[in-house]
Amino acid sequence: MRLFFILFFILIVTVAHTVDAQRKSELDFYEMINPKLLLKVEPAYPSPGESVTITINDYRGGTYGSTITWLHDGKVVAEAENRRSVVVNAGELNNETKIEAVLSKPSGGKEVLSTTIKPVYLDIVIEAQTRVPEFYLGKALPSTGSMVNATALVNDGDIRTDLVYTWRLNREVLEGGPIRKRNQVSFSAPRDTRSTLIVEAAEPSGNILARKTMSLPTVIPSLSFYEVSSLFGVSQKPIDQELILVGNTATIQAEPYNLDIRVYNNPDIAQWKINSSVSQNQGSNPYQITFQPTGVAESARLGFHVRDTTDVLQGARDNIQVRF
Repeated sequence: MRLFFILFFILIVTVAHTVDAQRKSELDFYEMINPKLLLKVEPAYPSPGESVTITINDYRGGTYGSTITWLHDGKVVAEAENRRSVVVNAGELNNETKIEAVLSKPSGGKEVLSTTIKPVYLDIVIEAQTRVPEFYLGKALPSTGSMVNATALVNDGDIRTDLVYTWRLNREVLEGGPIRKRNQVSFSAPRDTRSTLIVEAAEPSGNILARKTMSLPTVIPSLSFYEVSSLFGVSQKPIDQELILVGNTATIQAEPYNLDIRVYNNPDIAQWKINSSVSQNQGSNPYQITFQPTGVAESARLGFHVRDTTDVLQGARDNIQVRF
């Protein structure tokens, strides 16, 4: 008898589950062929002061023949009368704006669609862990395989330390999934010349506050050569393909741009060549050489090569002509 009741209970649960699943399937199908009237907000998560477009998402033609009146915080937007979209300003930080679309049907009925806009400031700070000279006024850029630090800055009017962050690089979710209270991530720059980095900030309840998408360029490391003066130090003007030697010697420094800082500090290859011969005239700084002409030739080709042997894309080589 006990076995009978157990089997009967399992049967009832199974039937109920099947009926619920069928009803849900029918409801989903109904909503698919008869979608609800909604207001679409673009961008979905605006920043303070940003222009926002609100559009009636009418796939089933429910607004046909209706008079459309838009309300911005209860005030009629006259210029948007009978338009399917309206453009408004997101407003200031910590300020909520209510947008309504009133549909006056030909039959006399009314339907009100509404949405609330609350702007949130979200920005991403990118810090490429690559080398550029101290005097360079630009910003270091990621190069393939170099480390990149990204920091999300969020402000919704309050100081939030409990947010959950989801980071995506192209199609890959970083850190294996959402991470709480950590607005920073580190990752290796991909091979793509331009990738997409996305961060999503949400409350612990799952309510998404803001989402930011930014383009992340990836460059190829390059080299520039600079003359070093014993009096003034490294010149800030690069040697343009050719150096005219005035005295008997010249100290030249090779400066890699956007080379992974780990490779710069510990290169597998850091090699100077004069014409086709490897130079042995190197001191404690592998990026400097003191050049002194020998023989009867009037010029020489001076080149430098720096590279990581485990990641061949992390490297650069170039050369200049030295005339004397």
